[in-house]
Amino acid sequence: MIKAIIIDDELHSIETLRWKIENYCPEVEVVASFDSPTEGVQYLREHGCDMLFLDIEMPRLNGFDVLEEIGAPLPFDVVFTTAYDNFGIQAVKFSALDYLLKPVQNKELREAVEKHLNKVRRNISAEQVEGLLHNVQAERKGKPGRVALASKESIEFVDPADIIVCTSSSNYTEVFTIDGRKRVISRTLKDFEDMLQPFQFFRPHHSHLINLARVREYIRGDGGYLIMENKMKIPVSKSRKDALLRELA
Repeated sequence: MIKAIIIDDELHSIETLRWKIENYCPEVEVVASFDSPTEGVQYLREHGCDMLFLDIEMPRLNGFDVLEEIGAPLPFDVVFTTAYDNFGIQAVKFSALDYLLKPVQNKELREAVEKHLNKVRRNISAEQVEGLLHNVQAERKGKPGRVALASKESIEFVDPADIIVCTSSSNYTEVFTIDGRKRVISRTLKDFEDMLQPFQFFRPHHSHLINLARVREYIRGDGGYLIMENKMKIPVSKSRKDALLRELA
């Protein structure tokens, strides 16, 4: 059984999530829940868990404060929960962590548990926590954070502006950066699109996501293709051509 903890300052949110876990995730046992972040931190220090469902917006200690209080590395998986798709969510996405929007949907809860079961490493490294907290501070200042590129070997954090192209490879994504390197990341291209679209990224083709600032040339033709700063040639779907040209204008 996966031992789970819920920390949320709203009791009805705790009870709703507990009920959904019991009914849709039989592998998970909610061993404790807390509407006081401070009490939750104390419990985790003494007992730990496998998965922590952690609300972001809480008084006194928010979800990020809780992780900072516990200290890295974290010997458990974290799934953030929030009623708002605003503060902190970009930081969570960039840091390669999971989140659920309230009201929590059964399918998305199930997917979060499946991700936990399929992970090679079910903890959060000191680098990942540091990257998350850095991104939270950057978001507060209205600045872009750093994207976590997590592979089997390591987790690297890169500036969105340093990414040239992301290319789909089944359930993986190949990320090409300005230093000439290619990294294979176990996240879908849709994940990267959701993260990077606010930072001048565009999907001209179902298999490619590009940094518009790194386009060097557009070659006209049947749909045409793009030549990127690293000399990669990226096809343009007919259905995306007009939208692309508007973005490049």
